[in-house]
Amino acid sequence: MNEDARPLSSGEHEVYLLRVWHEFDGPHAVWRASLLLQSEPQRRYFATPAALLHFLSKHFLDEPDLNDHGRGEEVLHVPPDAEA
Repeated sequence: MNEDARPLSSGEHEVYLLRVWHEFDGPHAVWRASLLLQSEPQRRYFATPAALLHFLSKHFLDEPDLNDHGRGEEVLHVPPDAEA
């Protein structure tokens, strides 16, 4: 989050772009998501709904360092040019 990060006041909002899709890992479909925060230039990738929800709950409730994804093993690290 940027240096001006603070909890939102009543009536304020924050914009997110959330994409959810399925990919195939061999014969199995796997869940994937990406999240782009209006206040950040980089997109974040998640391999499970639990990892996404954990990140969002920490973002809204704790205002953590957003480099801490909580459940790192479930966060996908995809090169920035992998998604248009």
